[in-house]
Amino acid sequence: MNMKMLAKFFALSGAAMALGATPGFGAGGVHCHDVGGSVLTNFLDPSQCLPTTGSSVGLCTDGPATGDLRGAVGVQVLKATTNVLHNHHHWVTESGDTITFENADLALLANVNGQYLVNYLQGLTITGGTGGFEGASGNLNSIFGAVDLNKGQVTLRYAGTVCFPTVKEP
Repeated sequence: MNMKMLAKFFALSGAAMALGATPGFGAGGVHCHDVGGSVLTNFLDPSQCLPTTGSSVGLCTDGPATGDLRGAVGVQVLKATTNVLHNHHHWVTESGDTITFENADLALLANVNGQYLVNYLQGLTITGGTGGFEGASGNLNSIFGAVDLNKGQVTLRYAGTVCFPTVKEP
């Protein structure tokens, strides 16, 4: 192999590696980020819950979110069974962007005197939002923690991936 051929080979190899490592090209026009943090909410008085269509439960929570999606979270319980809460989420980031989600089920796994270990078995599916989350997708696929129905408190950890569409130049 002569020097000219070797230089072409390395140039082509380098370009291929750069394109594969570039999120905009390698991920089909989206770039994804791993996220994680915690949520601490309190159950509100039923009179403070938003009137959501189809919810006769009268349970809702509000509180802060920390970590990569820091801001505030509200949850409206749409339906409750013995060990599952079917929830609608309201998430507003610290910068004022909203994150929208599909409704999701929180499983109540173990009960010790009104204190439950809990887990979103399917996670929370991100369907978009406003501002920086417009067109976003992803899943907070690890959400677990505890609910204390005696004190009206919820403590959760979240982790997952959020994907954003590549911004087009004007």
